Amino acid sequence: MQAGFRPKERPGAFAYARRPVPAGRLPGDGSAEAPGKVGNDVRAQSLLRGGWLNGPTRWWAGVLVAVIGAGTGHAQSPAGTLGGIRAHVDLPARQVQTGQPVWAIFLLENVTDNPITVTVPDAEPQLPSPAMGLPLAHVFSGRDATGVTITGENGQTWARPIRYRWQAAAPAVTVAPRSSIGLRLDLAEYFPVLRGTGKYRLTWQPYQQALTTESLVIEIAPHKQVELVTDCGRMTVRFFYDEAPAHVRNFLDLAGRGFYENLSFHRLEPGYFLLGGCPRGDGTGIRPDGKRVAAEINAHPHQKGTLSMALLDDDPDSGSCQFFICYTRQKDWDGRYTVFGELVGEESFATLDTLMATPVDESGRPQRPLYIRAVRISNVPTEPPAPPR
Repeated sequence: MQAGFRPKERPGAFAYARRPVPAGRLPGDGSAEAPGKVGNDVRAQSLLRGGWLNGPTRWWAGVLVAVIGAGTGHAQSPAGTLGGIRAHVDLPARQVQTGQPVWAIFLLENVTDNPITVTVPDAEPQLPSPAMGLPLAHVFSGRDATGVTITGENGQTWARPIRYRWQAAAPAVTVAPRSSIGLRLDLAEYFPVLRGTGKYRLTWQPYQQALTTESLVIEIAPHKQVELVTDCGRMTVRFFYDEAPAHVRNFLDLAGRGFYENLSFHRLEPGYFLLGGCPRGDGTGIRPDGKRVAAEINAHPHQKGTLSMALLDDDPDSGSCQFFICYTRQKDWDGRYTVFGELVGEESFATLDTLMATPVDESGRPQRPLYIRAVRISNVPTEPPAPPR
């Protein structure tokens, strides 16, 4: 038996035959397999510098603003705190399709055991609303509104948002002890350059640069889709860029080189999955350069039409070139295999139905070759942007 991509056997696993695959384990046959189992009352006098940070007065001491968890994995102020306040910025997606919203999350975190009230420079403080998050005036921060800076690959910067007008009065915010207050903002609404392609660096320096976050890089580019042309029809695949970026890059790299053309779907379990992408055609092949892709487990479920990466002996970081397409919901496979794409469109699912109806032999090999005749890469059609508010 050749070594190859397969799960480890365990007691209770079915021998591979024409029996339905059990929910817990798909038996191995020496080849690449689909899944094996399925405000502070003390005034900060030294930090006033224009009056944006003050201990709350008595009537503000009880104000409670809406707070959200600071989370992890975002950039924060490397210089520490400003009177107990830290600034954080996060990009939920680092790769955004051209023309789509560019979401950013701006947070102020109180790292002390007392409430802290923050006001906007050059603006008259207003009593905040009890249900208010971080006001937009605090994000752009001040008369010159240069709290957010976008820098392009050539060094050009954009620091003044369009469609934003400074107001002479702005709500103050009181951040509860050990809590955060934030705002989720579509940056493309205020920086139109982000509607075009390119790589950009985002930096947040609120309150006239009293706080500074580390810079985050975001790439704006058309998302790609792949059309797999078979003798039974065409299947269009779209990818989960945010949840499995390394797997998406791996698949597009191979597809762009023509790697998958004239390879076959060499393994089929009727009603369960279709496995292909092996350069040897027997389930033992890998990428020519030997590169592997580490697991990117995500929340996408294994269901009809999803694409996941086959693994070598259940090693979660052994993804290479072989992939499987699910034909039914498989809850036990969630959390073990990386889902990196899905079929879209009626023609794709009709083609999958036809492929899955192909007779197979006792080892699960289709009785006639199921070739991928061509692979075509194109841009995902963009949805029109939402009208300005």
